[in-house]
Amino acid sequence: MSRALLPSLLALSAVPCAAYQFSAGETGIVLSDDTPRAPVLGGLSYTAVDDGGTVFTATRARLEGESLRFDLEGPGAEQASVEARVTRLSRGVALDFSIRCAGPARQWNPWTSGLRFSYGRPITDAFALPVTKWVVPTGAHPWEVPGDTPYPDTECHLRHVIFADTALVLVAPSYDPDWIYGNNKDRAVFSRLGLPTEENAELSYRLVLLPVPAVDLDPTRLAAEAAGRPVCVDVRTDRLGNLFSPGEPASFEYELSNVTADPRACSLQVDAYDYRGRQLCGEKREFELAPMAREVSEHRLETDLRGVVFVAARLSWDGGEQVVRKTLGILPQRRAEALAPDSPFGMAAVIANPASYPDHHDLSTVLPLMERIGVRWIRGGWFPLKPDITPEDEALVRKKVALLSQHGILPHVQLGSGVPTAEELEGFESTLAASLERFGWVTPYVEVGNELNHGGVGGREYVEKLLRPVHGVMRRVVPEARVMSMGLGGVQQSWLNDFCAAGGMDLVDILSIHPGSHPKAPEFWEGWRGWVFRPQVLDSLSAAREAGGKEVWITEVYAPTPPQRSQVDLRTSADYLVRTYVCAIAAGVRVTQWYQFQDGVWFAQRPRPDDIEYSFGVVYTDLSPKPAYVAFGAMTQQLEGATCEGRLDLGADDLYAVRFSRAGETVDVLWSYREKHETDLPWWPPEEFEKDSRKPAEPWTERWQAPVDVTLPAPGAVTVTDLMGNAREVPVREAEVTLSLTGSPVYVRGLGEMPRLPHLWPEG
Repeated sequence: MSRALLPSLLALSAVPCAAYQFSAGETGIVLSDDTPRAPVLGGLSYTAVDDGGTVFTATRARLEGESLRFDLEGPGAEQASVEARVTRLSRGVALDFSIRCAGPARQWNPWTSGLRFSYGRPITDAFALPVTKWVVPTGAHPWEVPGDTPYPDTECHLRHVIFADTALVLVAPSYDPDWIYGNNKDRAVFSRLGLPTEENAELSYRLVLLPVPAVDLDPTRLAAEAAGRPVCVDVRTDRLGNLFSPGEPASFEYELSNVTADPRACSLQVDAYDYRGRQLCGEKREFELAPMAREVSEHRLETDLRGVVFVAARLSWDGGEQVVRKTLGILPQRRAEALAPDSPFGMAAVIANPASYPDHHDLSTVLPLMERIGVRWIRGGWFPLKPDITPEDEALVRKKVALLSQHGILPHVQLGSGVPTAEELEGFESTLAASLERFGWVTPYVEVGNELNHGGVGGREYVEKLLRPVHGVMRRVVPEARVMSMGLGGVQQSWLNDFCAAGGMDLVDILSIHPGSHPKAPEFWEGWRGWVFRPQVLDSLSAAREAGGKEVWITEVYAPTPPQRSQVDLRTSADYLVRTYVCAIAAGVRVTQWYQFQDGVWFAQRPRPDDIEYSFGVVYTDLSPKPAYVAFGAMTQQLEGATCEGRLDLGADDLYAVRFSRAGETVDVLWSYREKHETDLPWWPPEEFEKDSRKPAEPWTERWQAPVDVTLPAPGAVTVTDLMGNAREVPVREAEVTLSLTGSPVYVRGLGEMPRLPHLWPEG
């Protein structure tokens, strides 16, 4: 924008905004500071585009009191209107847009409809950050369980545009992962905002503009300012993933802030509980905060237990409150001394692609957290599938594989290919050959596709149109590679039969499956062979055995933790993780990969409670641990390198004991399936299921209330290690020990010989 235009624009309907001036004029709206420099924001307009082109554009604006009205141009201008209500904030302005277009339904272009910004100064940097809020469930949304623990949601998307020493923070209610896709700062001039595809389309949208010093980009404060909260609290540690080692204090601090120009009174309650429900901290304080003041307080938690510490903070002020949760993990620091290809413990996915999505964590940040809990395999698209491989491509692949190896993690590659048409086949085979010639060294394990059966691809079609061509290329280019079938998205017996009849098992070394069963427990069985873990695993193992004893890998299995009443809670998810791995190993599965490491999806690492896909991680989006994270680490520490000797007979089908041996010592994993989670109870009709749905509880409260006592042989001392890795000796009397089993598995050393069952579960 020309500086010569600045005086005339600022003269139009100026509204003071702290040290900034907000005005309207020819370029839409302008935001300027008191310096002689060009404005921070030199213009803001809106353009609506459908499949036929631009429908209307809103550029010139006028300010009438607290209302902002735009003049429109374009073929649909007479049917449309763009207005905004202006709210002045301490350090910026909030614009509540109302955008309308009368007439028939249109297919608006989501990539080109939106707000366009004209910045008055050169952009030196740009980055985005989703901000999490914690919601107390009241039943206001269909997914909420009233009285349950608070759950994370995305409050807003902070989009930072930096001009040397100044920043303009665009605070949007909606998350856009593509705002500066590929770290392309030029994309910061546009924000997607399409109208709904319906007749007489209407859109309400709040945009907050916060011009602040570039050194003052605290996301908690910025989100509070944008939301109109006068005070805010942030809970944090100085540790990656908030992880501490056993024996050291688990320290955290909270920062309390006043984000207004007036003094503020507030009160803060801070509590902390360990996994057994013991209160480690309980404090309530009253504060009188000066304008824009900050106050920091540190807490040192002394605990002798491994596991998860739950920190709960509640900030109250006249007219509102803010709830914040933070989890700390206490578990040993472990380093992988070597690769362990015999290990069964893997992860199905990791979200770490900041080159495309800048708000992702880098792979070098995430891998140490995976190493600490003993992850040994990771599935991913570790090399590109394209005909022309650049030196940059090869350098990036080598860097990633070296990082994996450094942390003791082995990759296996999933080819994210669909089924090529007859016309595409030759080019597909050529591309695959070119990629394998350059990257066949990455891993011998190549998975051919992913859940194509969900897309309607039949067993025979998959074999003839994708698997057989890929098998031919792989045997020619990388003959030592091990071909894995696509991960079957739920193992249907009819699909598997067609796959085998078409020769599919002859073309693979490994049958890869995704035995869908959630939210049922892995042991659930009532005779139905559908979406149930047990029959899917047994059917797959039977097919692999009949094909000459080929391996079965589970490359996705899960127990997500969304807030929905029909899903499992945080504690049960951790229990199911261990029970799933132990059942899979005992049944004969070679490798199991949990889906997935972090909450979020491949393009968006942020919470979203209404979509289960965002809740599959063993850590939250900020990498802080869920109970499943620590449980995974305790499991691998107990069972890494052990040999499974089968299931022991405890005298009841719903009592489990699986024996492992390692270095001359046995460790038995025991639990009870007698007390069912609510999601394993009858669920039809829905109105009756709703009464039996998830019981509300805080995650530090034990959810199993019906332990089963078993008396077992014990020739010597007996040690019991709980799900979190805490060991204790239990009394032995007359060469017997009595243990109380619940749905939470325990690892027991020192038990004597017991009858063995011939299999984990009978087939059929």
